Amino acid sequence: MKRTVFSLVGAMMITAVGTPAANADGHESMVYVVHGIPGQDLGLEPDLLVDVSVNGACALENFAFGDIIGPITLPADMYDIAISLANEDDPCGNDPVIEASVELMGGLNYSIVAYLDDGGSPTAGLFENDVTPTGRGKARLIVQHTANAPAVDISVRRDGPKSPGLDIYDFINGDQAAAEVRPGEWYVAIAPAGSDMPVFGPVAVELSPYSAYLVYAVGSVDTGSFTLLLERIDGLKPMGGRMSSGK
Repeated sequence: MKRTVFSLVGAMMITAVGTPAANADGHESMVYVVHGIPGQDLGLEPDLLVDVSVNGACALENFAFGDIIGPITLPADMYDIAISLANEDDPCGNDPVIEASVELMGGLNYSIVAYLDDGGSPTAGLFENDVTPTGRGKARLIVQHTANAPAVDISVRRDGPKSPGLDIYDFINGDQAAAEVRPGEWYVAIAPAGSDMPVFGPVAVELSPYSAYLVYAVGSVDTGSFTLLLERIDGLKPMGGRMSSGK
């Protein structure tokens, strides 16, 4: 699921209650909020500090590019968001540059990512994260393409380019993909769609069993701001399952 909303860059701090990521009930949602807009790509300071208000109350100050908050528990409801450039003397006192409303459904786990679309314009997306139990001894990768880039191919390998692994082809901005793999050290590389020449990586990622890894591709290769942001969700072991060695 992806719903376009604009720039919830950290809005949900109003009820920041740290509970296990998979434990939202039918009346609550679990939310990760990701600031994936590098200011240098907009001619601003790289950190692009912002203030966020929710339902008229100042909820978050000085939220910076690359920051992730969560998981936080929120009642299923509609939220009115206003985002402004950070103001240290008067938090949330600047005129809003972004105003939006978002609806969160109970019992689900979300990432809300502010990012650049494939043309370099700021946007944001609401992504639903799969936090169901993994297969026995497996780790889950959830990759979200939120970078200023056209379609890409993503390669995930254990030891080298010829080793067995996972490939995601023609992965476009604003989409996400998920797959389960064995735990251990994996190498992630990103190339333009149809090309064998990576523009990023390979970079090593260590994966543990019964965990999900949210991987956010953000920024721009052209400006040097491109990076991967990573968030780990533990506790996805099936009921009654045995821990695997991962070998």
